[in-house]
Amino acid sequence: MYNQTINLNMIPSGVPPVIHVSQYEHQLNAFTFKLYNGSSVYNIPSNVAVLINGVKPDKNVFSFSAASYSGNTVICNCERQMVAVAGATVCELRLRSASEIIGTCNFILQVEAAPLHDDSVISETMIPLIEQAVDIAANLAEYIETTLTASREAISAAEAAALSASEASVYNSNVEQTYASIETAKRSANTAAQNAQTVADTVQAALQSGALKGDKGDKGDKGDSGISQVVNGLYMLYVEGDTGNLYVLEDDSSDIGDNFEYDSDSGNLEYVFTYTDPEEDPEPTP
Repeated sequence: MYNQTINLNMIPSGVPPVIHVSQYEHQLNAFTFKLYNGSSVYNIPSNVAVLINGVKPDKNVFSFSAASYSGNTVICNCERQMVAVAGATVCELRLRSASEIIGTCNFILQVEAAPLHDDSVISETMIPLIEQAVDIAANLAEYIETTLTASREAISAAEAAALSASEASVYNSNVEQTYASIETAKRSANTAAQNAQTVADTVQAALQSGALKGDKGDKGDKGDSGISQVVNGLYMLYVEGDTGNLYVLEDDSSDIGDNFEYDSDSGNLEYVFTYTDPEEDPEPTP
């Protein structure tokens, strides 16, 4: 609210002060009048009525009571009828007792014309539509910003999910490869154990059934060895009585004796087994 302060003189000077206001803006204005008697402060008597009277350019008049007064100060509100008509409205501040007029002070209320009348009908195709378009544009910008933010968050979440899936896939692949390697190693170990057992069983069977001892001769002069014919494809071991040497006998068509080696340092006669990887050669070689 605009509160204008105006000095008024109880003694007429011929040039009333001018107060500028805008048409229809009655709620935005208030007036504070300071009263003087010549050059001296004029103190308003008690128990008087203080009025603002005026004649508008359309020749209609108004009269309103002051909101309050004290000392030489009068406060008045701007009423609707004071600014209803554009132009110069001649006004007076009148002090009146119950029986007479005590004094008046004149001033001009210059009402500046408004571009639209207070009761004008605004076209629905003009200002409201423009304001509505502005509101729509503002809401659309906010919606676009919200959508963009949500899209960015969705992209980030998708990228994180893809990365997690990729890492999980690599991990699962490594686990599967490790498990397959373990299974292959287990199968190879089982095959090797079975092959070793087969070889051991073959050697044991050969030792048990491969040679027949001859009849023991009478004691006396050394005679023939008493060794019978070796079965084809097998071998036999015997110890010479006089020297304690261990000998291997085999049939001429057999090469089993080639697997025996003599260690001259230890005096041991050793049988050598040859092992072949079952994945390269599934048939074991004795």
